[in-house]
Amino acid sequence: MAKKQLIYKEPEADLRLKSKRWFEGATLITLILVTLLFYAFKRFENEVTIQKKVDTIIKPEIIPPTQQFQKPPAPPKPKIPIESEDEDIPEDLTIDETEIDFTEEVDAPPPPPEEEEPIVPFYALSDKPVEIKRVNPKYPELAKKAGIEGTVVVKVLVNTKGDVEDVQILKSHPLLDESAIEAARQFKFKPGKQRDRFVKVWVSIPFNFKLK
Repeated sequence: MAKKQLIYKEPEADLRLKSKRWFEGATLITLILVTLLFYAFKRFENEVTIQKKVDTIIKPEIIPPTQQFQKPPAPPKPKIPIESEDEDIPEDLTIDETEIDFTEEVDAPPPPPEEEEPIVPFYALSDKPVEIKRVNPKYPELAKKAGIEGTVVVKVLVNTKGDVEDVQILKSHPLLDESAIEAARQFKFKPGKQRDRFVKVWVSIPFNFKLK
């Protein structure tokens, strides 16, 4: 029979013999690193600034008592006459029968006067008036013949319906004023608003008179 030949590793090539040494060395190095890190960062300080506490002073306010106004008492209801069955009633206490002629015309009292609408300044409007209809003034014949040119500025009072109620001259020219006023009265506007309510307002309109 052939003999089995046993093969043995050399001690330098056997990793099993060296694994114990490598494990012990790695464990020692790990312990040293952990110890160094622990002593390097053993204290952690966070700089936090604490605001000073401000004392809040509460001042009591004296609220005046609410005045309660009592409503006046209601007027007494008129007494309704009731026919009495007692015949012994004095004559001065009886009510005479009266006949009312409903066909007779009665003068009714005049209606109360309407409250005049206030005129609001132009700058106080939430929605400005908008021109819907513009009329150009007619050039006066006398001004044409004289070769007169110029600018007339008028202000018109626009009511809540958009019509022109009044016209006043701001910048005048004697021969051109009447023509400018006549044209301004024919203007039509979308009325101005203040807080979603139509109001009266003055609006300025310039008219330029130039010869061709």
